[in-house]
Amino acid sequence: TSSSDGSSRNAQYEQAISKGVTALAELLKTHPDVVASNANTDVNGILENQYRFNFPPTNDYVISILINPCGANGTYGREDDVALGYDCCMERFGQGEYGYRLGSKDRFSNGFSNGIPIDPDEPLHNIDLVDELGNSLDYSHSRRAGDVIYIDESCKGLRQPHTACIADRFAAARSKMNPPCWDNNSTVDSTLDCHVPTGKRQRHCMQVSYSLNAFIPICGGDFEESDTCGSFLEVHGPSTPYDNEAAMLSQAKIMTPESNGMYTTTLSLAYKDDPSRILCSYEYNDIQEGSMVRVKSPISCCCPPWLSPLRDSKKGAFFCPKRKYGKDGGPFASDYKTLEEQYADHEFQQSFPHCPALDGDDILMCTQERVFAEDLPKNHSGRYFVRPCEPLVEADDGGGFSSADVSGLYPGVCPIDTRFTGCGMTLSSGLCHGKDHHYVIDEIGKVTSIPNKTNSNYGVTFNDGRSVYWFKKDELAFLKPESNYEVWFVVRNRFEKIVKKRKPFRVIWPRCTYDSVNDRYFPYAKLDGEGNPIPAL
Repeated sequence: TSSSDGSSRNAQYEQAISKGVTALAELLKTHPDVVASNANTDVNGILENQYRFNFPPTNDYVISILINPCGANGTYGREDDVALGYDCCMERFGQGEYGYRLGSKDRFSNGFSNGIPIDPDEPLHNIDLVDELGNSLDYSHSRRAGDVIYIDESCKGLRQPHTACIADRFAAARSKMNPPCWDNNSTVDSTLDCHVPTGKRQRHCMQVSYSLNAFIPICGGDFEESDTCGSFLEVHGPSTPYDNEAAMLSQAKIMTPESNGMYTTTLSLAYKDDPSRILCSYEYNDIQEGSMVRVKSPISCCCPPWLSPLRDSKKGAFFCPKRKYGKDGGPFASDYKTLEEQYADHEFQQSFPHCPALDGDDILMCTQERVFAEDLPKNHSGRYFVRPCEPLVEADDGGGFSSADVSGLYPGVCPIDTRFTGCGMTLSSGLCHGKDHHYVIDEIGKVTSIPNKTNSNYGVTFNDGRSVYWFKKDELAFLKPESNYEVWFVVRNRFEKIVKKRKPFRVIWPRCTYDSVNDRYFPYAKLDGEGNPIPAL
């Protein structure tokens, strides 16, 4: 017993030492004596372009940001864009609402926020409505104005023959009316002026409203006016040949230690405080890490007959990891993001068929009847065991490829990936033999890696990074991002900048100035002597 107690004390001692070393290393990273001697610090003692991302959990506190909360940043609007007074979002409740493509919510944690966005003018029956945190909103609780219903003789039913149709002879369109204190983050025009809540007009700017249900870090005394201390709203753009995303394009210091509802300020849209340059409708020109892409031509293969809950027999194929019966397993099974999600899915994971322990990969599994199990009913799980599906091999006569799990000969092994060796190439007719399952990949995914010296293909994930599949560039269609700039809520001290929130927004005008020397666009628009954008090519 004494030997056991001694081993336990030694283990506790080693654990305490390990924790102490880790804590000391973290302390040294920001200790003034160490930071002061760091060659990467700028003249103000802030780490040069070094940001640390530390987003608070929602059960701790919540930061909300609204862009152009009173309408277009011209404040009083234009013919096609109704706007409200410049103080419509000052110390009052405000909330944005956002639409995702039906069925895409929670597919991805980055790239397209928490879902695949849909056109802001899409009617309600075509969207999954969520709040800023990605929580689903019931339409009856929405602040958005009801859709405009109009007669369309071509409509035969819901989304038939086009998506605007809501019923026989009726279609819907989004109302142009928006409530005050609303998020208009896709309407920014850098050529417009804006007003502070007191009515003062400023050049080339936009209104930004923020709230935080906790105290906002504010500096006083000698640091009250310092740019190295306090809370700031910063504008950042995409990584370009001219800047990376850490380059700060504009900033506004927050001077209120608390917010009673939304509090409105303004952010300059001048590019790096240069009055002759403003932010523009910059677009990505090529696929890069984090880009969203669609598989151009659906890639299909013929897999063993699929396991179906509608049949008595439990013999068939399925993908692991599983989330539910059907296509959502394997490549389309997203990772659990919270313990609550894992707990809610626990019962389904314990049900037949069982998946083996996986290390983040996908595997095609088949069920097979046990020997001497004929006495058990066909729908009894004890009659079957689970194994990986057999890979297809070439027939002896060279006439095709097959296995014991598929129903016939195929011209080759499935070209999607090595994880599909249990499936065959689709027949020239586009069909599969017998009851073999026609498996199709035609989804939207997120790029995890781009070609390099060792790999000429693009890595794409359909499950938020849990597993990756590889495609040639001509097999992918680039999807336009939902934003081209972001507002960052940043807390600064002398040694680091801590990003607490990133809020995307889109500049829709003007077009960027063309860089004729490098044959590409600048990430800004140049202004002439009268303050008008120089026409782009």
